[in-house]
Amino acid sequence: MARDVPGSVVNSMRVLGLIVATSGVITLLIWLMRDDVILGWAEGNPSAQEILAQGGIDQLRESPIVPGFVALSIVAFVGFALLAMVLGSFFMGGHGWARFVLTATAGVGVLVGAVALDSHLPTIFVVLSALVIVEGLVLSFFLWQRETSAYLRQV
Repeated sequence: MARDVPGSVVNSMRVLGLIVATSGVITLLIWLMRDDVILGWAEGNPSAQEILAQGGIDQLRESPIVPGFVALSIVAFVGFALLAMVLGSFFMGGHGWARFVLTATAGVGVLVGAVALDSHLPTIFVVLSALVIVEGLVLSFFLWQRETSAYLRQV
């Protein structure tokens, strides 16, 4: 017999999906706006500023001191999306430990979003970072509702 899934559990999975989608948009924007991301990163880096002053963005882009933002964001996104899928599956299956791991994952997302707010990035990244913070807090809210606890105890 199938269990009824309470609204808080369904909403948790919806918010988790929104977080993954927002992360995907951020990853896509990092690729599309890679020069802006590099310039934002260079703003707080004296060595990068020197290279930028001497040879412009082309020389800075080719410099070995510039992190591979696009590659890093793609790997991070794929890893996070897969983790979210697995954790969501275990959570929906009634495994209480998955709630703790999802809460910790949301907490890390909130911290990363807070760091990104103060990283000299283009405005769209600041807005999306604030959105990730809100989504992480909303996810944690739904994960710890009484309905969710009752659902997990049924197993």
